[in-house]
Amino acid sequence: MIEKYFPFTKEQLAKIEQFYEIHVNAVINVTAIKDREDFYRKHVLDSFLLFTERKRLLKSPVCDIGTGGGFPGIILAIMFPEIKFTLVDSIAKKCKFVEDAARELGLNNVEVITSRAENIKDRKFATILSRGVAKTAEILKFTDKLAEKRSVWVLYKGESADNELYSAKNIIIKKHLEWENVRYDEPIQRTYTIIHHTDDYSRLS
Repeated sequence: MIEKYFPFTKEQLAKIEQFYEIHVNAVINVTAIKDREDFYRKHVLDSFLLFTERKRLLKSPVCDIGTGGGFPGIILAIMFPEIKFTLVDSIAKKCKFVEDAARELGLNNVEVITSRAENIKDRKFATILSRGVAKTAEILKFTDKLAEKRSVWVLYKGESADNELYSAKNIIIKKHLEWENVRYDEPIQRTYTIIHHTDDYSRLS
């Protein structure tokens, strides 16, 4: 079902299918979704759908905060091998799973860090991703030291996206940020919140 949304190579499709098998056979429960169709729709398609239209948002290096079972980081790393991805999670067993999976998939553009985002020092990222980890205000606070002048945040949100932005208005104003919500109701239901600096909107189009 994903082929209609992106020009995947046979090798990329094989790696995504292999990643599904790695999840199904995992000794730890990194996702409750085991059905193949649900996995592809709720994890794989959800990970990359926005970037079929907004590829320019992904500027290397990319940081995936709270990667969990490797979403969206592993999927995007398969799709865009020219981009460097750093996958971060505070749970060691999840990081071990993702690190092993990246090695098995031959993804040389993936680095895994076991840490809370706010504890990472001396690292800067052009694009910061976060899927279902924390509210918008918290993510902006936790990743403050990871961002640089031209950094962009892409936050995977649901129906509460507008409310979360309202709660984050003070930090958005203080940091001179702007935001945009991109909503999909088909083929999945997802709101992607894009946050960027006010003088850098041109890179998002």
